[in-house]
Amino acid sequence: MKLDIREIPFSRRGSYFAVSYLKQEKKVFIRDVHGGDESPSTLFEVLIDGSSDIFSEEFLRHYDIEVNETLLSIRKKGTEQFLEMMLPTMQQLRFKNHGLAVTLKADKVRYDTLNQLTDTRFEYISYKKETKFQLDFSTTDANVIAPWYRVGNEFITIELGHHQEMLLTNYTVVAPNVIPFEKDFSEELAEVTEEFKEWRHSFGGYQAYDKGFDLATYILWSSIVREDGLLSGESIYMSKNWMQNIWSWDNCFNALGVAKVSEELAYNQFLIFVKHQHETGVYPDFINDKFRSYNCVKPPIHAWAYQLLINQSAYFSETSRLEVIYQSIVKTTKFWLQDRVKEGSLPFYTHGNDSGWDNASIFHEGLPVVAPDLTSYLIQQLDVLSGWAKELGHLEESDSWKKQADELTQRLLTELYDEERGQFIAKSLRTDQVIDQFDSLILQLPLVIAYRLPKKVTQGILNQLVDRFESPFGLRTEAASSPLYQTDGYWLGPIWAPETFIFFDALKRSGDEEAALRIAKKYCQLGEVGGMAENYNPETGSGNDDLSFTWTSSVFVLLRDYVLGMTRND
Repeated sequence: MKLDIREIPFSRRGSYFAVSYLKQEKKVFIRDVHGGDESPSTLFEVLIDGSSDIFSEEFLRHYDIEVNETLLSIRKKGTEQFLEMMLPTMQQLRFKNHGLAVTLKADKVRYDTLNQLTDTRFEYISYKKETKFQLDFSTTDANVIAPWYRVGNEFITIELGHHQEMLLTNYTVVAPNVIPFEKDFSEELAEVTEEFKEWRHSFGGYQAYDKGFDLATYILWSSIVREDGLLSGESIYMSKNWMQNIWSWDNCFNALGVAKVSEELAYNQFLIFVKHQHETGVYPDFINDKFRSYNCVKPPIHAWAYQLLINQSAYFSETSRLEVIYQSIVKTTKFWLQDRVKEGSLPFYTHGNDSGWDNASIFHEGLPVVAPDLTSYLIQQLDVLSGWAKELGHLEESDSWKKQADELTQRLLTELYDEERGQFIAKSLRTDQVIDQFDSLILQLPLVIAYRLPKKVTQGILNQLVDRFESPFGLRTEAASSPLYQTDGYWLGPIWAPETFIFFDALKRSGDEEAALRIAKKYCQLGEVGGMAENYNPETGSGNDDLSFTWTSSVFVLLRDYVLGMTRND
């Protein structure tokens, strides 16, 4: 598969390295994604025969750029001159230059230091990344220019020899004990290529939506980072473009997406947040290797998602694993029911980000907001916890969870269902006034507890989904008739992976298999048209914002499997 590094980073499973063309700078950079999206990621600018903008019309007249899942190649047309890059291991980036003038310029800060250790080995200490890099050269032909000034190098420029290889290895304190260039470039390339082929093959074969399948499986593989710092195991970042964290609801979708490939990898997406759960029960909003944030939360969908994992494999229901997840989700459920409930009211959000629907229209009049999706998620979570508690032998707890779910259901229908409008509403916590915004898809999310709702309420939601929100490519997040509707307005219209999958599952469980299949097919078509984008234009299917998103990829492979399964059954 051909990749475009202007949109999709070149990386590999476990690696913090990524090679990207940054459009604003019009330059190619070797990047390091340690430290998350608040940490500058650029390490070295790459220049080829003096040119920094390798996607300019002038450059492309003379050079061919080819990138696939495991090899990045730049070749001068009509010659045997080329530069190749690959990532043979999780910690290494390997270059092979044949005849080109290749220059690397460090994007450094004051204290960054390049030390020469031997004739062919250097160590680069990057203060802005809090990471070290070993540079090994296959010959002594490299020209390293790094004048010293008191506390660091003024600048660092590395010119590769015209027939030279370089190995870049990252580490924290001491370089790993490896012999550089022990294997031929082509041998290591064959090994990593085979590793990726095995990964892709484990997702299934080429039967339909193959373009999206190729892209989704690569983005998932290449967005995994290895255990390091706060990350206690392999983690699936949202992206290696600029969303370089693991958030506490994208982890749910990514766990579901990779469960058929690696149950351990899937389980660890939950375990990471269990290990960093705050004493109040809150999961971090996000985590990376250096930092965790509790400033916002994410909606309580974790029990629902983990139950779907259990439905996939008995691995996840093994008693010791389930007990860990159960006790953790109990804590976060109590946070919502005790610390995010004003006496006499339902649970509330203190920011749009808490819901995951950052700028949805129900948040436009101010906060806190009492929203029906939050209560519905909690009712669903209580029902799942009740089932788990019974299975684990916590019978009194099981009864208690069910009782609380019953009470919340009644309060939801009493306080947030408008009989006259025939739909759910949101309210201001402070004034108890109805928020004058009724066009957000978020208000239809009580469908997740269709099994508890009166039939007329469920049918009303189903009708609204079709009449007001369904587009040629799926469910809009804001009704097209809304004055706030924008096809590129984040949660004010575009189609997103998480809301698509949540509604897909809710439709199935409500008994509307036909609508579920239709939404699944539309989403799979999005993958063919718009790639694995952060969100999509609901009218054209084109991708918006970050075009290399993992939860988008996970939902794609899940819905593709469903569509293929339903097609075979037919």
